[in-house]
Amino acid sequence: MQSFRQIVCSLLIIFFTPIYLWADDSSNNQLSEVTVTATRFERRIQTLPMSISVINSQHIKDSAATTLPELLQQLAGVHTRNIDGSPDSQIDLRGFGMTGNQNTLVLLDGQRINEMEMVGIRWSTIPLSSIKRIEVLRGEGAVTYGSGATGGVINIITHAAVPNKVSSNAGFSYGSYRGTEFNGALNAAGENFGLALIASTLETDNYRVHNALNQRNLQGDLRYKFSNGSAMLKFGLDDQTLELPSNRTATQLINDRRGSSTPRDFSTREGAYVTLRGEYSNNFADFAADLSFRKNHRTALFDDYSIDYYDAKSFINTSSDTWLFNPRIKFPLKILNVDHELVLGANLEWWNYHSKRFTGSETIPGAESADTLQANILSGQQNQALYLQHTVTLPSNTIITSGGRIQSAQSKADDHSNSETYARDRQKRTLYAYDAGVRQPFGSNLSLYSRYAHSFRLATVDEIYNQYGGQGYDSIIQLLEPQTADTGELGIEYRKNTLRVRTSFYRTSLNNEISYMNINQGAGFFSANTNLPPTRRQGVEFESSWSPIEKLDLFSNYTYTDARFREGLFGGVDVSNKIIPMVPQHKISAGGVFRLTTKTRFSVAMNYVGKQIYDNDQANSFSRRMPDYTTVDLKLAHQITNLTLSFSANNLFDEKYYSYGIRNGSGTSFSALPARGRNFWFTIKYQLN
Repeated sequence: MQSFRQIVCSLLIIFFTPIYLWADDSSNNQLSEVTVTATRFERRIQTLPMSISVINSQHIKDSAATTLPELLQQLAGVHTRNIDGSPDSQIDLRGFGMTGNQNTLVLLDGQRINEMEMVGIRWSTIPLSSIKRIEVLRGEGAVTYGSGATGGVINIITHAAVPNKVSSNAGFSYGSYRGTEFNGALNAAGENFGLALIASTLETDNYRVHNALNQRNLQGDLRYKFSNGSAMLKFGLDDQTLELPSNRTATQLINDRRGSSTPRDFSTREGAYVTLRGEYSNNFADFAADLSFRKNHRTALFDDYSIDYYDAKSFINTSSDTWLFNPRIKFPLKILNVDHELVLGANLEWWNYHSKRFTGSETIPGAESADTLQANILSGQQNQALYLQHTVTLPSNTIITSGGRIQSAQSKADDHSNSETYARDRQKRTLYAYDAGVRQPFGSNLSLYSRYAHSFRLATVDEIYNQYGGQGYDSIIQLLEPQTADTGELGIEYRKNTLRVRTSFYRTSLNNEISYMNINQGAGFFSANTNLPPTRRQGVEFESSWSPIEKLDLFSNYTYTDARFREGLFGGVDVSNKIIPMVPQHKISAGGVFRLTTKTRFSVAMNYVGKQIYDNDQANSFSRRMPDYTTVDLKLAHQITNLTLSFSANNLFDEKYYSYGIRNGSGTSFSALPARGRNFWFTIKYQLN
């Protein structure tokens, strides 16, 4: 493994030398005007006092990334880790470690897709070819969206059908590990009405033994435009089956890296959603509302493989459904010759969850003998919230924003298989979020911004249930206190022609952070979620992009993250100033796209992730750290009339790494989930206009 210093020196040589050779200050290329909609209404990015990145469809098309998390990993402040071999990697904005998914809010066309469970975000249900742009707002979103936005918001905007045009395309990809992918799209639109459909399938054996994946998706929308507004009906279906290979021990990582010790474990997922949106504008205000419904069904089997004198096999059968209603209105005002903008909105959310958990012996391997009901959990959550945002633009072009949210959250959970009183709980809380920010331009190229925000997070149902935490080693339900966070940020941004440079400094202090811990209880060793002692995240983010000549686009990003306990005890051990596990202190991404001809493009991306504390080592007592790693991805694409051919090489130098590792209970060793080695994909796509 190269040292951190060698990585930095290599980057300087590879990426900055071409800049000096090819830079042309007389270039007339300009950064296009960029807007974001994750703020509920469309806003110009240059007017927002926050750290924002936008990935457009051309960047997605040029990238060598094969999944959405791989693409997002290239941004400053964003880290991903793969824990099961699926395309649904965990996402982590600004250093939350294993609870990154629960502290990063992900939206699809403005609608929340995070679940109230500790399950992965369904990235694989959104084909890359369906995406128009991706908006990443760091440390922002609690006022408008509520729980789970402390790290930030990722909003994925999909393509609409082009007016007065009918088009379709079909593609086929073949790659390593017997991977095959088919996708097709149909777009048909008149002057006011449009239909967009996209379907895809993915099958692969994956890098690990017993890690086969079968994924199917269908996504579509109907849109209608009228004189003063629009309406949209969006829907989607997805189906996934995944084999689970589990961790490898330190010895197995050397001797049998790709092997599996869990040849019968698996998970399945079926999902469906529908969203209805309406927008209307007049001289007085802009109106918008969304109504959405989402339903999921998941199963999973975890066998014991070793002992059979008690039932350790677990089969989980879970279903959930979600209703969301989000009306809002925007008023433009002018008071004393000063421009004001008011946004008033409401969020109404209903979550319902039902999970049956079975156990059984190994007499008959697999789910067939898991017929003893162990838990029958019903849980629900209702949220009602009002929020207000205010933006003032002063004559000096100073932009001041402020906002507030009040939310009533009612939660309940009940394990119907356990009659003890501690197997059920209810909670009602009134929660607040607020923020304030200012952006001050200096001339046409330079801007400074600062902001302060208070946010919160509610526990998921998996974080309040402990199978063995009761007095008789039975189930217990304990609703945790909401997590709260206060974030301060200062940033500077420079834009000129095609050059954009952004640097930001932030600090987030958290109370009652919700996380996982191990518990020693008599002769047993169990685990549960809990409210942590006070914690802190702080860091520096640097992003730059430049097109020094018309044929070349370059980017480079660096992230420094310091995540620590501020004070207190964890498992009876003083963890004051200890580093929080699974947060890399240093992360670098760099790359570029070179247009060899008008029909041929070559792209390269490098990702470096620094050392991390192993999971389950909150006291930082383990003698080892997770090794740092570097991956390089390449892509070459060539277009022949309506046919596009592309070749991708991921992890080009076959780095033997893992993005997740956990210390064992005694603190003497570790296990990890090996990441895939060098792999290749060949894609052919035909566009019919």
